[in-house]
Amino acid sequence: SVEMWSKSKRIEHNWMTRFLSNELEGNLTLHHLHVAKEVLRKKSIICLLDEKVESWRRLERFFGWNFHTQESLECQDRYLNWGWSNKHLHPIVEEGSALWNQLYKQNELDMKIYEYAHHLFEEQRILFGEGGILVHQRQRIPPKQHIPSGLNV
Repeated sequence: SVEMWSKSKRIEHNWMTRFLSNELEGNLTLHHLHVAKEVLRKKSIICLLDEKVESWRRLERFFGWNFHTQESLECQDRYLNWGWSNKHLHPIVEEGSALWNQLYKQNELDMKIYEYAHHLFEEQRILFGEGGILVHQRQRIPPKQHIPSGLNV
């Protein structure tokens, strides 16, 4: 169960903050949180699962992908709107419950990263919109012809 996992030695403690700040062991401080936020801000296109379609459009624009055949559009629709065949269902932990609070406490810096990512997603909306600087900058560079795995185009 999630509760048993949360009390085990296998639980992750602020994995994303550790990864982004390159501090995989030891204690984390607010300095590590600041470094992680800067890495996200300066080096990441923020994509959110609850904004799958908008996230995909940003990646298309940035990388110059052009998947506009009927087959590719249907494939995109399946992946963006119908669900995924490799999706793992997990029990929902109710916000404010004892388990939620325990997990939050164990991953407090990652929760701050998550909240910041939502903020950056909104900030980046301007960069990827019509006339956005990231769209225009990438259009000057010929895109690599790369097809993301899982897309049948």
